[in-house]
Amino acid sequence: MKSSLRAFALGVLLATPSLSDSAAKVTYSEKTIHYPVSGRTGQEIYAQIARKGPRLTGQRDHKVATTSMTFDVRDIKAGVRGARCVVTGLDVHVSFTYRIPKWTGKGSASVRKAWTAFEAHLWRHEKRHRDIALDYARRVERDILRLKGDARRECAGMVEQAKRQSTSSEAWHQRKQAAFDASWFGDGGQQFKYDRALISAK
Repeated sequence: MKSSLRAFALGVLLATPSLSDSAAKVTYSEKTIHYPVSGRTGQEIYAQIARKGPRLTGQRDHKVATTSMTFDVRDIKAGVRGARCVVTGLDVHVSFTYRIPKWTGKGSASVRKAWTAFEAHLWRHEKRHRDIALDYARRVERDILRLKGDARRECAGMVEQAKRQSTSSEAWHQRKQAAFDASWFGDGGQQFKYDRALISAK
């Protein structure tokens, strides 16, 4: 799992003077990049995955599958209510890119069955990363809508609030994603059941 958060500019945020009821939304888009693997037995397939699987930045080992994500905070609207600057609307868009193996070979019925189960399990894992990221996007949305500043002092304090909330939310996101991976791949984790089933299929 790899993520990045595009920073938003409060100078743009404060450029819209109109005030309306708060409006915000979280949207997302998905793209899948397959890398081909061949082999007639499960062991041959898994060897291809170990050799051709995607790498995360700064890591040398190959992963079976990855989910990259980018968070884009945009269309921020703000106004003045009384003496306070408030955020009245924004959009948070998350772009996901999945890198997943695609078996292009031929094999026995047992290999095909093991592959189907293995691939479905990979998708369950990557989609859970997506769901955690969307929870994070909703936290970002909520935190930005809570921003307040003093209109008499050019909305002082909003930048500092945004920095603190961004740091806190991003740390929460990283902890949640890491905890999920630890439960999935740790002792007794689900992944090894499907790895073993594929590797043993002939």
